[in-house]
Amino acid sequence: MPKKPPTNDEQMLFFLRNLLAIELWRGGLTQAEIGKRIGVATGTANKLLKGVSREILFSGAN
Repeated sequence: MPKKPPTNDEQMLFFLRNLLAIELWRGGLTQAEIGKRIGVATGTANKLLKGVSREILFSGAN
């Protein structure tokens, strides 16, 4: 059976969970702590944060 496309609510939940994970990561929490806070496994938290720096990098002119 083909997988159903995510609903708008599911997509919104996915993006909010990603944003929360990134903000918690930048706030200094470990991936294990983030997983516990957002209710996912540590491996899932790792995937959410892949390629994300703890530092906020600004680009563009001042």
